[in-house]
Amino acid sequence: MTLLLVAITGCGSPSRSVASYCSYFYGEGSKLRNRWLQSSSAAGQDPFAGLATVFADLPEAANFLHQLSLRAPETIAPDVQTLANALEHTSEGSAAGGLGALASGLLDGLATTGAEQRVNLYTEQHCGRPPT
Repeated sequence: MTLLLVAITGCGSPSRSVASYCSYFYGEGSKLRNRWLQSSSAAGQDPFAGLATVFADLPEAANFLHQLSLRAPETIAPDVQTLANALEHTSEGSAAGGLGALASGLLDGLATTGAEQRVNLYTEQHCGRPPT
């Protein structure tokens, strides 16, 4: 019975490692990136529909970053989670609308600049450039 519990708990949460981080970033991340690229090309035909698609994808992008933070080594995990929180906050603000949401989004953007730079640098150094 103990062996079964060990096997089940071992499958419950992702492991924190560079390999797990890179695999998830370029595996699951490529699916999200492809959808964003499609909505960008669709925006050329219908800018309002393209913008609506991007805002609809914000919760999914926040979830992706949260899942990535669970796989990230401890050195970069807080920065990845900061980005996830900012996207989640932005998506909640865009749903609420108004000037307060715009100001809040601007503050989130300013607060995440360093985290975004560190995550980009970490990802490029440890995972390589994105596949073409």
